[in-house]
Amino acid sequence: MMKRLAALLLLGMATTVAFASPASAHGEKSQEAFLRMRTIGWTDVVFSGGHKDANGDIVIAQGEKFTIKGVAKLMNTWPDTLAKGLPRIGYLNIATQGPCVALLERKINGISTPDRIEITKGNYYQFEDTLMGRRVGRWHVHPTFAVKGAGTLLGPGQWFRVTPHAFSTPATLYNGKTINLENYHLVSVWTLQVIGFLLGLIWIFWWTWWGKTAKGNPRRTVTNPAVTLAIPLNDDGLAVGLNTKKDHRVVNIIALATALFLLIGWIWQASAFPVKIPQQVVEYEPPKTNLDAAPTLAEVDARSAKYDYQAKLLRLEIDAKNVSSNPIELSQFVTSTLTFDNRSSGTTPSGPYQDTLKLAPTGTIQPGQTTTLTIDLPGSRFDEEHLLPKGESQLTISGLLVFKDAAGNKSSAEIEEPLQPHYTS
Repeated sequence: MMKRLAALLLLGMATTVAFASPASAHGEKSQEAFLRMRTIGWTDVVFSGGHKDANGDIVIAQGEKFTIKGVAKLMNTWPDTLAKGLPRIGYLNIATQGPCVALLERKINGISTPDRIEITKGNYYQFEDTLMGRRVGRWHVHPTFAVKGAGTLLGPGQWFRVTPHAFSTPATLYNGKTINLENYHLVSVWTLQVIGFLLGLIWIFWWTWWGKTAKGNPRRTVTNPAVTLAIPLNDDGLAVGLNTKKDHRVVNIIALATALFLLIGWIWQASAFPVKIPQQVVEYEPPKTNLDAAPTLAEVDARSAKYDYQAKLLRLEIDAKNVSSNPIELSQFVTSTLTFDNRSSGTTPSGPYQDTLKLAPTGTIQPGQTTTLTIDLPGSRFDEEHLLPKGESQLTISGLLVFKDAAGNKSSAEIEEPLQPHYTS
């Protein structure tokens, strides 16, 4: 019986591994739409380095550097259900399929940032990540913004194809010695991992396969776990055959072997690495950016957000008042990872996460003037990114309206409006 059960389990595991499809991207579309729109607004995200192939993948060699630059705004519409509505600690990083790229340098608002930062709702965070191709293959890379108490939010992604090339990952130690992180003490790491794994494997096999009861039957803890309910608290179950004295001896031997293994490992590391630096914690509040200090150009008030299922059209009606001393016009609408450009303002979409919007009326808004803007957005893009909150607990559209004047000064204003899903035609 036990052999048949084990064979079925192994067959199931082998079938799962053999026929499982590889993971594609990182499931950012599975996050609820209203959460993605109300948390982080990603703008001007640019992947540079290498060259693009016919499929739009960026091709780089192992050891070749590339950069990810962009701006992440922590929205004032941040939900009360995440981090108690007051995000305070954040960490900008990247997400990809394991260590296929190496992060060499991270800057936030122009300052080197190796660790987490203190964050505030409404602030902008300009990031610049310098990375290096490491593992040969095709990989999907995203910038990410992790917030304590809320989880990780993913920005726009880009496929990278890393090609073979000789490379190394040099690092300078405290004693001045330069090492290659790709193979530094690799044999030692593997040895420790294998020994620890074998000890655990022996423990598991003893209690599930090798060990027998006093009568020579398969262990009841595997075939009948409910037997543990029939014995008193702190009773090892010898009287009912749950285990035997031989089990006690074997477990003691495994425990002693594990303790000896840890002791030898501790003595070895103390001798091999006498000089150590404790793990460092660096936390600070980044300086404000020009975007934070930019004067407000417009005040906005969302009047409605309607979605036409038949025409696949999302229509926003916004009252926009020019509070500056110069004429302004709407340049972009940004929500989550998507950016919609107003071509008449001189901006042109570029990249898979950008598209165009239709604006009425067109032209500039004069100082002191209030204009009702009708913004038509292609609903197909929201469908592709799963950003229409259909069937979710909150039917809400949130985003950033970016205005600019003739001098190129920019300012953004947030909107949040309940979505009215019905036919507008």
